[in-house]
Amino acid sequence: CESEAMRVWSQWFWVVVEGKTIFEVGKRLGFVEERTEWPDAKTLWSEHIATDKKHWGKPFVIRGAAKNWPIMSTIADDETMLATWGNETFDIVETELKETRTAAQKKMKIAKFLKNYKEKGWYSVATFPKAMQKHIPLPKFFHCGNLDSKMHGAVLWMSGGGTKSVIHNDGQDGLNCQLDGVKHWILWSPKYEKKIQSKKLGWVNAEEDKEFKKAYGSFAGKVDVDNVDLEKYPGWDDLEWYELWMNPGDCLFNPSTWFHAVQGEPGRSQSALVWWFRPKYNPKSCDAAQPYPGNTSLAECVWGHEGEPRSKPTKCRPRKEQIAAAASSMTLPEVEAKLAEAVAAEDFLEAHRLKTQRDALRAAGSKKAGAAGRSDL
Repeated sequence: CESEAMRVWSQWFWVVVEGKTIFEVGKRLGFVEERTEWPDAKTLWSEHIATDKKHWGKPFVIRGAAKNWPIMSTIADDETMLATWGNETFDIVETELKETRTAAQKKMKIAKFLKNYKEKGWYSVATFPKAMQKHIPLPKFFHCGNLDSKMHGAVLWMSGGGTKSVIHNDGQDGLNCQLDGVKHWILWSPKYEKKIQSKKLGWVNAEEDKEFKKAYGSFAGKVDVDNVDLEKYPGWDDLEWYELWMNPGDCLFNPSTWFHAVQGEPGRSQSALVWWFRPKYNPKSCDAAQPYPGNTSLAECVWGHEGEPRSKPTKCRPRKEQIAAAASSMTLPEVEAKLAEAVAAEDFLEAHRLKTQRDALRAAGSKKAGAAGRSDL
């Protein structure tokens, strides 16, 4: 009996020790593509969405894109965040760090969350309160092509670290910016959709699977990302994947339908996520559209789109005073010189504001030149 018990124990121990994490199976193709600045709407569409007939697109990351966002100074540590935002409310706080989609959800004041989240393992997946949205700039690719009309939500993910998501994909395109802490991503192309969304790879639909009746959505619920059972689900070892490490200030564009799993490193972690349903893109709408002023924020959006065809659109419109503030008495060469200084100093928010001024001055110059040319005829 003793030897039999030892044999069973040793088999169990072998499985635990030798089990592979999701980052140790399949074939790693490399890191997610990096860009040096925000793309405009046309570039986003042509290079990262309409890259193939099925519009699977491809993700990209911009290093440091959010590091100078105004929100950063207000959430830099728990004490500052408590003093600035303590009276605001988180509408959804999950009570587990390793996602199962079955844990209870709570609503609470940010002050209560900050006092308890590290000890109790709470995880905010809350919509940004309106007051906080004023401190998050709107990326310039939303200003035309109907992209802003399909915006669905803006969420703050916050935890004490050590979070682990299930393997899943999203029905919307997403912009994910790391504000604090480090996260480790793994991503699979939608070309594997039929393989991944099958019982052979542990995929479940919570609404149809009794084992997951308390969960929600569709995901690889039978796959443990810490210990992938390749005897049950050997198909995971055949898939190619991309890797991404996100540090504070980094922003990822994650196209809809790309499968992914995310793990947070130990320590305080915050991420901002903006989701939008993919619109019917009209490139001509970008020909005459002026870029948003650099100080336009998420707070200028009236949220409404819910994904249904007849759902009312989200509307993002900068206020008149913001447009006026973006106007500059500087000449085009002066703005371009200031822009070069901001880029060299990695002051991305100021660079975004100056690019807006530069583009406006260029557009105004083109109109004047056109008018002068016509008067000479």
